[in-house]
Amino acid sequence: MTYEEFREEIKKLKASNKYPSLKSYTLPSLWIAEKNFSRIDPEIIRIIAQELELPLVEVEEAARFYAMFHTKEKGKYVIRVCTNLSCMLNGAEDIVSELKRLLGIEVGQTTPDGLFTLEEYECMGLCDGAPALTINEERFLRVKKEELPQILKKFGWKGE
Repeated sequence: MTYEEFREEIKKLKASNKYPSLKSYTLPSLWIAEKNFSRIDPEIIRIIAQELELPLVEVEEAARFYAMFHTKEKGKYVIRVCTNLSCMLNGAEDIVSELKRLLGIEVGQTTPDGLFTLEEYECMGLCDGAPALTINEERFLRVKKEELPQILKKFGWKGE
């Protein structure tokens, strides 16, 4: 998506009249950016601020506050492992360690090929499926570390 295409998407979103105020379109606009760009950069923030008639700082604060938005480069696939209590008690720490070993990166890093970014995440609300992880918007529940290579291969991983 180009910046101009993104601007047009924001205009379409505004024209939908789904929300009560222009400010209410900030998070949906950031979500469109998150799905279509490798990061939410200053130009994207400027476009949103212009189209929603908001101070630049308000859009930037929202982009930086929510963990679901990336203002730094991310991989094509973002792996989020829940590390809250239920998941930790059911093996999330082992899942994170195995992902670090398989991908050769630390939490917060992206693989050199730009395919995967690994993140720890506070509660995903999937406690009944602990330990849980997501890869972009796909959920994996009751994950065992032995299953990780097969899960990663589904997303193009070429290891082991």
